[in-house]
Amino acid sequence: MRVFITGEAGFIAQNLPKAFAKVGILSVPVKGLKLRGTEPCVYSNSIAAWKQALADAQVDAVIHNAAVVGTDVVALDANESSLSNLSGTHTICRAAQELDIPVCYMGTTVIYDTAEYQNLQIREDSDRKPRTLYGIQKLAAENIVMTHCKKWLIMRPLFAYGGEGDMNSLIAKTFYSFHTDKTRKIDMFLDPLKYKDYLHVDDFCDAVAIACVSDAWNTDFNVSAETPLLTGEIVDIMSDAAGGNLKSCIKWHPHTDYLGNHRLSSSKFRRFINWTPKIPIEAGIYEAWESIKKAGSLYNPLKYLDQAAEKNIDLTKFY
Repeated sequence: MRVFITGEAGFIAQNLPKAFAKVGILSVPVKGLKLRGTEPCVYSNSIAAWKQALADAQVDAVIHNAAVVGTDVVALDANESSLSNLSGTHTICRAAQELDIPVCYMGTTVIYDTAEYQNLQIREDSDRKPRTLYGIQKLAAENIVMTHCKKWLIMRPLFAYGGEGDMNSLIAKTFYSFHTDKTRKIDMFLDPLKYKDYLHVDDFCDAVAIACVSDAWNTDFNVSAETPLLTGEIVDIMSDAAGGNLKSCIKWHPHTDYLGNHRLSSSKFRRFINWTPKIPIEAGIYEAWESIKKAGSLYNPLKYLDQAAEKNIDLTKFY
């Protein structure tokens, strides 16, 4: 089986090929397309161009990961995110449909009405009511995938994190800030007294790969570790890993935490697929710290916060 991963420079996409290799799936590039940065642009290439590129590469399935991710990032450029998240998804799905190949879409659990589930686990059929432009775009993209592909799969991770390449998590941003400038306080749009359930990116990528070879198509899955901790307790583990008080690096904005307690059930996925996460949160956090210490100079998970500050944009207005 040969798959092409859109948005291959992204965090999850960087980690998918090794997970696919474990189950005998080959990740292949496509050629002859206009680029956005270093990767084929999902929205500036026509359906015909995508169809030709996928056919030439003999692609059996598309893993659609290309998206502008994160509430703050979408807020900084709503037009660009709409092109990528919506127009690009429509183009990819149309091209794949004409070739009769399936699309596995990387979704997000911020599509749900999280405020309604503060004391309950979110499930696949829970009410959907995203509170941010990012969540709204991702929900619309899911609808495009489900209605424009005969064969599709939607995989939603909950707070995927890892080391270098992680651009959005509390873990990556705080570790990076502490490692590079211990005097800086970074804005964190979370409540330290609310629960979060982080899942290591390797575990999520393994789940995607296993699902793709298990013929679990035309359904959606929420994937989580199901080991929730208070956000403040997660920072305590991080402090132990880094040997310092990481809470001193954070300026909390608890009123912006539109997710609040965010706990996800992956019972549907575990019923369908023989999968369990292998990396406990403590081990994953220690691993992430070592990885970020070794990261190259091009890696900066705070760049969007910096861009907002340079443009005098108050990101709290977008939560």
